[in-house]
Amino acid sequence: KCERNVVLVYISQGHVFEIRAIMKVCVNLSIALLDIYANVPLASVVSIVKTLPDINECEENPCKNGGICTDLIANYSCVCPTEFTGRNCQFKCSGPLGLEGGIISNQQITGSSTHRALFGMQKWYPYFARLNKKGLVNAWRAAENDRWPWLQINLLQRMRVTGLITQGAKRVGSPEYVKSYKVANSEDGKTWNMFKVKDTDEDMIFTGNTDNNTPYKNDFSTPFEAQYVRIYPQICRSHCTLRVELLGCELTGCSEPLGMKTGQIQDYQITCSSVFHTLSMNMFSWEPSKARLDKQGKVNAWTSAKNDQSQWLQVDLLLPTKVTGIITQGAKDFGHVQFVGSYKLAFSYDGEKWHIFQDKKQQKDKIFQGNFDNETHRKNVIDPPIYTRFVRIIPWSWYGRITMRVELLGCPHEE
Repeated sequence: KCERNVVLVYISQGHVFEIRAIMKVCVNLSIALLDIYANVPLASVVSIVKTLPDINECEENPCKNGGICTDLIANYSCVCPTEFTGRNCQFKCSGPLGLEGGIISNQQITGSSTHRALFGMQKWYPYFARLNKKGLVNAWRAAENDRWPWLQINLLQRMRVTGLITQGAKRVGSPEYVKSYKVANSEDGKTWNMFKVKDTDEDMIFTGNTDNNTPYKNDFSTPFEAQYVRIYPQICRSHCTLRVELLGCELTGCSEPLGMKTGQIQDYQITCSSVFHTLSMNMFSWEPSKARLDKQGKVNAWTSAKNDQSQWLQVDLLLPTKVTGIITQGAKDFGHVQFVGSYKLAFSYDGEKWHIFQDKKQQKDKIFQGNFDNETHRKNVIDPPIYTRFVRIIPWSWYGRITMRVELLGCPHEE
């Protein structure tokens, strides 16, 4: 006979404890207990063995959004629909990964070539390939002599990719766009796997655009997990010109902006070590509440009064939160370019005792790469994620003055 949820109740040093065997016991119960006893420290054992009712964890179906529950031994698992992920299928996995919004930085976007016009003065760089980008030069365009063009996005970590949106652009009034394309993915940026037609070894050719401006979406029938994604234009109208957005989510489903840019994180939650005043005037006060990604205006960031490694910018998330990434940006003070080139990250549960995020390989404080200019976004993945209420950014190197605009990425700590 098999027993399930066997519980050993014992007394050790005057205290009553329980050890719960979560596996099924299908051997002589007394023999099984010997294995449990071996893990009981200093027990002057008075033991009772009992068997609890077998519980079906799927009875109330913890799986959300149409997930299918499988009952396991003292546990359960969920098989999620394509567009959802997470332990309980609670996270929607078809959101933009950050090309249009800027979460994916310029450094993460590369291409096989770049078209240069007007004697080389006009350059259609790969990092212009952002959905709905505006301006005269507002897309990636492969060079005229590029016979096998491709656009590549490095997501910095393995992510679940469920689809993409493409868009063309106009050049000198002429519509240009990609009519069809292939997609490949890679773990290391060297070995590539082409997306295949289901149950065949044939490369899938996706339908692209029919004009230069209307976005066209393709959902992948079989989503993939990868760090690198490549798009290979196959047929192009006039020239291979592309704007794009990738769709999906982090494997944990936890990479949403936490509210610096939107204002969900309120001004009082953002504090700092010191504040700089341009021309010593209060009207030009670079306060911590202005340290919001993409904030506009003449005074549009936090700047510290001092330039040293004791400065910090702090965000109180109010509740325990899983933090998985950070995006930084510099600013200009009356034409003077200012940004943080590198920084450390500290976190705290109570705002008093702080822990510096560690580089596990080098066994020392992790120094994150910051910005190279005042405007470009720079994203860093926090791996492993931190579970915390308070986050503190400690500038370690800078250009001009210590100046930052920031967004934190993550999700509420539900488990």
